[in-house]
Amino acid sequence: MFGSKQKKKAAWVLAALERFERPLLQYALSIVQDLDRARDIVQETFMRLHNQEQANIEGHLSQWLFTVCRNCALKCLKKEDRYIYVEEQEFESKRCENLTPAMELDRKEQVAQVMEYVKELPKNQQEVVRLRFMHHHSYQEISDITGLSVGNVGFLLNAAMRNLRSKFDREEKDEKIIYLTKTAS
Repeated sequence: MFGSKQKKKAAWVLAALERFERPLLQYALSIVQDLDRARDIVQETFMRLHNQEQANIEGHLSQWLFTVCRNCALKCLKKEDRYIYVEEQEFESKRCENLTPAMELDRKEQVAQVMEYVKELPKNQQEVVRLRFMHHHSYQEISDITGLSVGNVGFLLNAAMRNLRSKFDREEKDEKIIYLTKTAS
């Protein structure tokens, strides 16, 4: 019976590893900016998962993993006394199916532009944007992961979206001005 319990736990951890390893690696990489350190952080996250009781985590596994991963990454940065920005490759890894090469190129250009704008956001806004739109966490899950209140998460996301919208609006106006200037010449 003892062996059966260990086998069930190993299967549970393996299933979690298969499902969450890549998203956690992307998340850790976006924080520490070093692939080897990000891999170490994800490994530490799954080691901690292995040491937990499944019943205590069931129902909120994703939230638990991202919280532990974030804490390990921030601990790693604290040791080095630095904080890193979101990377474009994090969003680029998400691919859309059934796109023509032209549509895919256009999508990549749009993602690159969004990432440039996201990099200009304050760090706390960057983080909630990543957790919400990259990793599809609810406001409550983001609150639990970051330690912010749900209201604060909503406020930060709202502020981030306003900032991004204004940047796109400015770019659109600049493109229209350039077009009008070229046609007037």
